[in-house]
Formats: sequence, structure tokens, C-alpha cells
Amino acid sequence: MVALFKKLGVAFHNPKPLLWQCCRWGMISGLALGPLPVQACLGIQGQEYTDLPADFCQGYADALLGKQGPYEYGVVVCDRTEGSYFFLQRLVRYTDQQRAVWKVVQIKPLSKLRPNELALSQGCQQVDQNRAGILAVVREQANRLTTHRAWAIDFATEALISLDPTTVNCEPELQPELVP
Repeated sequence: MVALFKKLGVAFHNPKPLLWQCCRWGMISGLALGPLPVQACLGIQGQEYTDLPADFCQGYADALLGKQGPYEYGVVVCDRTEGSYFFLQRLVRYTDQQRAVWKVVQIKPLSKLRPNELALSQGCQQVDQNRAGILAVVREQANRLTTHRAWAIDFATEALISLDPTTVNCEPELQPELVP
């Protein structure tokens, strides 16, 4: 993928044009060859950025996971028309303007979520395990969240490991009651 973009003259020093070119070429190849836009647009894995383009994710949520070993990590939940994604990202450095530069180290496609499903990047724990960083897709049913799919982050390898969803509990943070 990188060789293709270099051949096409896409500059890697400015991540916004890279993402735009990535999506543009993905859409063109998808029109010619079939459903490749998803793969082409996800060519951001391994790339650095400060801000994703405003229209890259139609729905967006991020969470700072904190320091694990020598690095700080975060997760982005990116909702796009073809589906949702988890982006595991590592803090690389800060710009001269003190803006964080992130590197996408792992992407997990989630397909299209149902209306009663949520992608969570915080608030989940595996039963009898003390793991930092559990990602999950949960279903909301009768004011209760049921874990449908789950992954643990292996920070040493920067990989997502599938978990048995029945061993993962996700609870929303309790909101304080407002007293009038």
C-alpha cells in the first residue's frame, strides 16, 4: 500500500492529504474493482496524524488509555457509512504547537453496528482478570448492556486479542443524581 501511494506521488509528511488521497483512490478502485474502499481507506494503519479529516469519521469517540510501558495509548471509535472501527493508537510526539501526534498501530473493523449496539473503548473488565484496555461491542437491552464481542489490547505487541464475550462485563459509569 505504501509503495502504491509513493508511486502515485502521495506525500506522507502531511497526514490529512494522505487520508484524503487514500479514501479518494479507494473509492476510485472500488468503482472499478468492487468493495475495496474499506481496505484502501484503512491504509492509515502505521501512519501518523494530528487530526483526522473532519469527514473521515461520521461518528467519532476517543479515549486515552494511559501509559503502558514506555508509551501512551489511546483508542478511537470511528463510525463510517460502511461500518465502525477501533483504531488503537500510540502517542508519538507533540508538535511545536503542543498538539499530539498519534500513530495508528492497529485497526479492528467492526462491520455495521445495529441500532441497539455500542462500541466501547472504556468501562469494560474481564472477569477475574486485571487487564488494561478492553474494547467491546455491547447490546443495550432493557437498560442492561450485554457484551456481544470483545478484545483485549496486548500492549507489548500492539495487537487486539479476541476474548470470550461472556467473560467481559461492561457497565456504564454511574451518573450523579441531580437534586433540584
